[in-house]
Amino acid sequence: MLTSLIVATTASSEEIAGPEFVINGGVVRVSLTLSLTDEQVSLIREGLEKELVFYIDLFRKWQLWPDEFIRGKKITRNIKANPVKGEFKVVSTDETTILEKRFSSFDSMLRWSLHVKDVQITLNELSDTGVYFIRITVESVRQKPPQLYSYVLFFANDKDFKIKKDSDDFKIKVR
Repeated sequence: MLTSLIVATTASSEEIAGPEFVINGGVVRVSLTLSLTDEQVSLIREGLEKELVFYIDLFRKWQLWPDEFIRGKKITRNIKANPVKGEFKVVSTDETTILEKRFSSFDSMLRWSLHVKDVQITLNELSDTGVYFIRITVESVRQKPPQLYSYVLFFANDKDFKIKKDSDDFKIKVR
């Protein structure tokens, strides 16, 4: 029993590499990479559709108060692999754009879908000089059960995982 607890706690989990950000004028450009467990990658490879939601948010850090949400972006990526036909597709959606990309290999599809590059968050309307940070939240949404089951199993969790990672603090000076 002790061995099973140790093995369960040392199993690999999802991780966020980054966030990497660059402040240029009135814009912060954020990039990150998500890594999935081997089990999740093999499920996608076998044809299980996966929906990943990336939240890239700018927060102001306060000493005595809770951190203040300033603004953010939401990116949804639906990953679809059909190993029988050799079709690999990702539909990426943000506030203004829907992008459908097809890939010739599973690895290139997975690499592109787990890497979010150069998401822009504007800083033009910030009113206060202060310390800020970027918070990345990634959720994996489970496939919805049939309607009847969702009424009966209303208490069941609808996410495979949800992870967060904060960037280092940085100062923004408002003139």
